[in-house]
Amino acid sequence: MADKPEYLYHGSQYKLDMLIPQQAAGGRDIDSMMSVYAAGTMDEVIPFALPIRWYPDSPEGKRAFECHDGKVLLKYGSLDPGGVGYVYKVKADSFEKIDEWQWASRDSCTPVEVFEIKVADYLDRVQFSEEAEKIRQHLFGV
Repeated sequence: MADKPEYLYHGSQYKLDMLIPQQAAGGRDIDSMMSVYAAGTMDEVIPFALPIRWYPDSPEGKRAFECHDGKVLLKYGSLDPGGVGYVYKVKADSFEKIDEWQWASRDSCTPVEVFEIKVADYLDRVQFSEEAEKIRQHLFGV
């Protein structure tokens, strides 16, 4: 594929040494494969790097959010304003383009670079539902 970039980016709230295909749970079949998902720019994966947690943070907790155009709508869950997330730069070799912005690989990959991001630097990209705002106030007082 001629327009395949040399590198792609993957966002995660977890610090990892290797990216291993995981079962995704998206709304479409291509968003629900056992794969490592990535995008062409770091900016596109920032929402996935934000450490959105279940509330309560226990097995009975829940979380719900949507990501569009580099922005997040947090419907339910928590996001620590002092938290961090991670963006991984990976070689694009094993990835196939699956839609206008996403790439997927069924193979594990080792990042060539890892960027730690601070939630506070990206809060302007997060919109909180009324319920999520109440959780934020309760947990963090902001």
